[in-house]
Amino acid sequence: MIKFISSLFKVGNIALVIVYLLACLIPFLPPGKFWWIAGIGLVFPLLFFGVVFFFLFWLVTRSKWAWLSLVALILSWRQIAVFAGLHFNNAFEVEKKANTLRILSYNLSSWGETSKDNPMGIDQRKEMISMITSQKADILCFQEFLDTKGIDKDAILPIFKKAGYPYAYYVKTVVEDVHYNLGVAIISKYPFSGTANYQFGYSDNAEHLIYADINFNGKTIRVFTTHLQSVKFEENEYATIRKIRQTDKPGLSNSTTLVKKLKYAYQFRGKQADSLHQKITESPYPVIVCGDFNDVPNSYTYFTVKKGLQDAFIQQGAGLGRTFRYLSPTLRIDYLLVDKNMTVEQYHRIKAPYSDHYPILCDVTINDGVTK
Repeated sequence: MIKFISSLFKVGNIALVIVYLLACLIPFLPPGKFWWIAGIGLVFPLLFFGVVFFFLFWLVTRSKWAWLSLVALILSWRQIAVFAGLHFNNAFEVEKKANTLRILSYNLSSWGETSKDNPMGIDQRKEMISMITSQKADILCFQEFLDTKGIDKDAILPIFKKAGYPYAYYVKTVVEDVHYNLGVAIISKYPFSGTANYQFGYSDNAEHLIYADINFNGKTIRVFTTHLQSVKFEENEYATIRKIRQTDKPGLSNSTTLVKKLKYAYQFRGKQADSLHQKITESPYPVIVCGDFNDVPNSYTYFTVKKGLQDAFIQQGAGLGRTFRYLSPTLRIDYLLVDKNMTVEQYHRIKAPYSDHYPILCDVTINDGVTK
């Protein structure tokens, strides 16, 4: 019996390491073609902890099998380095240092109207705007930004202007030549010297990529924000996922649709990541890139966009940094990436209850003599 159990453990260890190493290949594989491998990335933290468990088990039992997990962990150092922050002693200071720039990024879920915690679609603008302005950010980058200009007297952009943000660049989402009030926005205390927007063109559910060149203390930086292809799960599909996690629950007929939507999202998001990286490399100025990428840190999307940049969360954050409030505690899909010649002073995730996403913000110092 002991030999049988030992054999099961060895087979399980081998199988887990194979799947784990496949997940580590995700950043190097085109997600459109290898979408089924890309999907493994969603459970990378669970795979990691499983490999660590086997390593410790074999270590305690003084078995040479410990080398299998150890080698897998060594080979995966790039993925391990980006899925968790280690700065647990860093307390966020609301009063930022002089000469630092504070950026806040937030998927607003249409001011909470489309949040899964808000089935009645109640407008939570006042509460959200109050929370946002209390963070004392210099630049606000919004996704799923709903402007109510022409709908009611409390249009959003004038409210921010009164709150000390006189500069704004807002681009509505366009799908098949239909213009929606929903879009992306950059709102700033500092003036713009240029703006531009790009439509990805091969998706029906991605907001534009926009940037604003911002003058700060005599330096120009380019701030990008975007919202990449989402999976577009409906409420019944979230219910299906909850049932899958509770295997005693019947009714998993929607699982095929889930797979199709995941495949579709990976195919388009990979192309969008390539386009975004190209625009970053074309910038004549140091860049800050933020937004809802709809993908996890060990993904092709993340590594493609992050190339040459710093992840503010990894530099100053702690834990797994979850930004999407549902499904799994491991879903960090919203990012603040900054030029390597900038110094990340602080990072903070705000556990606000309004949107499906948590807002994130960071303080950066733009070093003297920075040039692109």
